[in-house]
Amino acid sequence: MKKGLLVLVGLTALAALAETLILLRLAIDPWRLAALLESVALLLGAFVSMTNSGFVKQLRQWAVTSAALAAGMPFLLLVPYLLYALGTGAFSWSALGKMVAYIAVPTGLLWPDRLQHRERLGWRDAAAMLALAVPVAAHWLEGIWTWPEDLYVFQPIFCVLVGGYGFMVLCNLEGVGYRLVWRKADVFDGLVNLAAFAVLAIPLGIALNFLHPHASETVTALGFLSRFVGIYVTVAIPEELLFRGILQNLLVRSIPSGPRGLYGLLIAAVVFGASHLHHAPTPNWRYAILATLAGVFYGNVYRTRQRLCASGLTHALVDAIWHFWL
Repeated sequence: MKKGLLVLVGLTALAALAETLILLRLAIDPWRLAALLESVALLLGAFVSMTNSGFVKQLRQWAVTSAALAAGMPFLLLVPYLLYALGTGAFSWSALGKMVAYIAVPTGLLWPDRLQHRERLGWRDAAAMLALAVPVAAHWLEGIWTWPEDLYVFQPIFCVLVGGYGFMVLCNLEGVGYRLVWRKADVFDGLVNLAAFAVLAIPLGIALNFLHPHASETVTALGFLSRFVGIYVTVAIPEELLFRGILQNLLVRSIPSGPRGLYGLLIAAVVFGASHLHHAPTPNWRYAILATLAGVFYGNVYRTRQRLCASGLTHALVDAIWHFWL
């Protein structure tokens, strides 16, 4: 808990510094900017704190001790929104209702099993995963963080926190591997699987008329790094948590037969691929095929390292390279 508080204090200090630097350059309402940055700091603080096993263990202990606490704690995630919305004048009852529903449904599905130790995939797990994924894919969480424009970055962080609480705290699911910082072995395995995926995916993508290799004249090292970090935080980690840390993890536990988790990996990869069918032009089967293949390699990194940062590294690099050159 102390580490979590230190992270929060540090991020709040960074938010204050960022506000000072921004106000020196731009004429922006300081109160609105302060509300925006402090809201980001609170969510990022929770986002990072969930990587700490001691923090998760404490939340788990409270959830087991009190049914009311188990049900109520995730609604503390409304605090950053209320701070942001009231501070910027962007509050709306419909936005608050969306957030309450997004927390309540997966929490309600997983709450009855809070005294158990999750070992196999059950119908509540599947329903909770759908409740986490469908609103994002259907764009139901848009129109919530609307100042100074509709800000997407809040959505994936909020989704990770709700999903992480449901499965890591309520379900006590082990082996999720929710980590953000890489070790040397994570980087090595991530790059090896990136290279192996590229050897297969680039020719296949060109043959399917999905990939169109081109030279990007505007890319810089800073531009690539910025794009990579954005994808890593807002796309790779959220999707890896859902499809590898939760789904593949549970499938491997539920299907003990076969070579060391292979069947669970393959099923999770197919589901991951199918989740891309809704992209235009619908159904986008080319995207689904490439995403399924990508899911095999992301899943292989996760199976090897059991850390989401490792598969997230491969995932973010694939998306960044695709953005600039394919």
